[in-house]
Amino acid sequence: MTGYSQAICAPAYVRSNGARERTVARSASFLLPSFGTVVFAVALLQVLFLSQGGRTLFRDSDTGWHIRNGEGLLATASAPRLDTFSYTRNGAPWFAWEWLSDALFGTAHGIGGLTAVALLSGIVIALTAWGVARLSLSLGGNLFITAGGIVVLFGTTTIHWLARPHVFSWLLSLIVVAIAEQERCSKSRFLYVLPVIACLWANVHGSFLLAPALLFIYAIGNWLIAQPAVRFAGAASASLAATFINPYGWHLHVHVFSYLSNNYLMDHISEFRSFSFHAPGAMYVELFLVIAVLGTMALLKQKAYGPALLALGMLHLSLYSARHLPTAAVLLLPLFVAALTREAKNRPALRAFFGYSERLQSIDAQILGIVPLAIVLVLTVFGASALARSGNVGFDPSVFPVRAADYLEQHDSGGRVFSKDQWGGYLIYRFKGETKVFLDGRSDFYGQDLLETYAKVIEVKPGWDGVLKQYDVQRVLIPPDHPLAAVLRLSAGWKLTYGDSVAAVFQRVAP
Repeated sequence: MTGYSQAICAPAYVRSNGARERTVARSASFLLPSFGTVVFAVALLQVLFLSQGGRTLFRDSDTGWHIRNGEGLLATASAPRLDTFSYTRNGAPWFAWEWLSDALFGTAHGIGGLTAVALLSGIVIALTAWGVARLSLSLGGNLFITAGGIVVLFGTTTIHWLARPHVFSWLLSLIVVAIAEQERCSKSRFLYVLPVIACLWANVHGSFLLAPALLFIYAIGNWLIAQPAVRFAGAASASLAATFINPYGWHLHVHVFSYLSNNYLMDHISEFRSFSFHAPGAMYVELFLVIAVLGTMALLKQKAYGPALLALGMLHLSLYSARHLPTAAVLLLPLFVAALTREAKNRPALRAFFGYSERLQSIDAQILGIVPLAIVLVLTVFGASALARSGNVGFDPSVFPVRAADYLEQHDSGGRVFSKDQWGGYLIYRFKGETKVFLDGRSDFYGQDLLETYAKVIEVKPGWDGVLKQYDVQRVLIPPDHPLAAVLRLSAGWKLTYGDSVAAVFQRVAP
């Protein structure tokens, strides 16, 4: 490795101009909060409390079927292969590609209900934020620039702070990047742990192909600067092979590729569409993109081609689909902070600033922060329990048909229910999978044909009632101001039996 490459990979506080490290008493190292502890604590506070995480973590009803699927596979000790949640495709082959995440959610729910699910999700998100800060500093990122990067990270990832399996993929992807960066700078003894991580990832979330892809990108980056690429290529190949260790084998890869290459699904599913800069918090996304441009330019200038190629690839995915923005922020912000720090250190006017921050980093490196971390975790558990007792954890009754579901349970007259797809996961959760749904958030399972059939009903297109008759739908659960509700009110074949500000229930009238 060249001297230049060694320089850009070494932590900034190690390269300080003769600054003496300060000694922190051993007892104080346990009692004082480290920078990482502060990041973890602030992230946990933000996710669970300041952003009303007891509700917002459950603003996507898919959490509901993830929990019930997890409980089911824990009971049977096997990953499901056939659908049991819908009546439109009941018994059809189903790839529960996030089965291990579902098992974790199911376990948490069994221990402490939705409060435990919220705690699990919040802790994983906070761990990811901690990991971003830790990786940034280990690559030589400045302490204060890293803190600014964490603020941008919070703002960018907030759009996907949900109790869903992707939060586990954030943490796994960050570990992969950390090991790849260690290997790029000097051979990593953890490189061949990556196939194990890739195998785990293939059972946790559908983004698992990112692991071997990332390693292949780093191999190309090394090849471009005439550095050995064999170890990266070997780890990438082994990681790709490891992803076939899942309950569905190679069929899962075919399914994922078929799903992601379906233009209709990509164009009609909201989270796969491009980010709307009219959305709340768009300022943070804009700031991230500015940092991304500057950071990528810095990486190219420093001939860090592996990270630069990764940045270009992730930015392309992020502009194509909003759901990739949080992952891009998690993976790239540590790389950008380190690269921009290296550029800024060349400015003589900033020498005093960097000298001061490096002295702080040398002190922070000696602080363990175990006691403050334990206090934060204990207080978080008590705080989440208090939220639950006040009724502020779970699916928001102002968004989901909570009261209408109570009515359906009390006046169960049998028959199938049609509802919005956004409510499908909630109904699966609310009725423990016993009340089958027309559709829920598993768009990869239902496919284009059924989604188009659903659209015919929900958009009240010609033939909508014929679809409901085809599937023997007896009740419709829909927002009271929805066009379908207006049509049902005027239809002689349907009767309004329940209504509130969130949902209306219509019953089919016998001819």
